[in-house]
Amino acid sequence: MQQPSVLIIDDSEIERYLLSHQLQKIGVTEIVQKNDGTSGLAFLKDYAQNQQHYGINFPPAIIILDVNMPIMGGFEFLQKFAELKTRVDLDVCQIVMYSGSDDPQQKARALQYDFVKGFLIKGELSTEELKSEIGAL
Repeated sequence: MQQPSVLIIDDSEIERYLLSHQLQKIGVTEIVQKNDGTSGLAFLKDYAQNQQHYGINFPPAIIILDVNMPIMGGFEFLQKFAELKTRVDLDVCQIVMYSGSDDPQQKARALQYDFVKGFLIKGELSTEELKSEIGAL
């Protein structure tokens, strides 16, 4: 079975590194990293060029999205992503929110979007939990 491609959007270089390392441990080889919501959206908007470059790995099957980021946070990204989906075929993308807080209100707000499929907590995420979450999508 082919592992899904993953886009990580997080302003923390350390968190991106740790997530990438965990994803590689579970067999994900196609990982793209962006450091804020704006650059993540720009990557998705550049559909034709990225599809040519990444082939079947674009658009990414899974987007791991940090909730709290400068410039464009996770919730603003979700709104813009919903708008972009009306113009570009991003139906394959499933978003997993990634937060330093176990705030039930944040989780409920994120899961209101039908393309948000999970909510992971930074610092508490084991490789096995990540494998389980990714495998469930």
